[in-house]
Amino acid sequence: MRFLFFLALLFPLALAQEAVVAQVGEEALLKGQFELRFGLFAKSALRQLGLPDTEETRALLAAYRPRYLEALAEERALLQVARAQGLWPSKEAVEARVQALQEAFPEEGALEEALKEAGLPGLEAYRLLLAEALALENLEGRYRERMRVSPAALRALWLLSPEYRHPALYCARHILLPSLSEAREALVRLERGEAFAQVAQALSQDPGSREKGGDLGCAPRGTYVPSFEEALFSLKPGEVSGPVATEFGYHILLLERVEPPGRYPLEAVEGELREAVQDRAWEKLAKALIRPYPIRLFPERL
Repeated sequence: MRFLFFLALLFPLALAQEAVVAQVGEEALLKGQFELRFGLFAKSALRQLGLPDTEETRALLAAYRPRYLEALAEERALLQVARAQGLWPSKEAVEARVQALQEAFPEEGALEEALKEAGLPGLEAYRLLLAEALALENLEGRYRERMRVSPAALRALWLLSPEYRHPALYCARHILLPSLSEAREALVRLERGEAFAQVAQALSQDPGSREKGGDLGCAPRGTYVPSFEEALFSLKPGEVSGPVATEFGYHILLLERVEPPGRYPLEAVEGELREAVQDRAWEKLAKALIRPYPIRLFPERL
């Protein structure tokens, strides 16, 4: 009993000795909390870059630690906003997600191994991060559903944003076949008058365009491999090529039309534009929401 009592006295002392790397309102962000989250970020970033997760590659991300600390502190402030607004998820909602995860790993020890591989120490850590993610989702959702973007604002952004301009676009279809002899047979069917889309649906080996009659949409130069583009750009609208060899097989190409340089239609990019406007609005609003929760950072303690 004396030993347990001694441990009980030491436990809060151990917590107190852990470095506080940020103060967010009345909440202290501890170094251990930061390391867990930065570890998850590092694993994800290295995976996206196609790099192995080693001490050497993690060292490449060390420069991002102070910036990540700032982002994490702002997230902690938003979590306090969510809690103050009654948007914290119920235990039942969290447990329902946890149960779904457990059902996806029915074999004994599989879930623990998956969490470890992801950089999480166990199910409790996952449960906490899940609750926080749901709280942030609830908070952002509450404000996003109130956002209204005027047609005038969308049109102004469309006119001012260079990314919605495009060079000449080549609108094409193709039929992909594994051998030269099969490509020639398909060409014979086209020469006999069968519609290009019909032959593509019957024969093409490209799963991405076959059901669409070989439709590749409209794309600028630099989209396809050189031999494909060389053959495509030599055609006039309405012309069909002979068999074109690439690393993927043999193609028969149809250039349907060439669209001159211009802008993508507003109707085609309206959803993307609306989301961009809302993203910017949410970023500004989030800064305003966390203003009552002063943030002090201690990057020197990382």
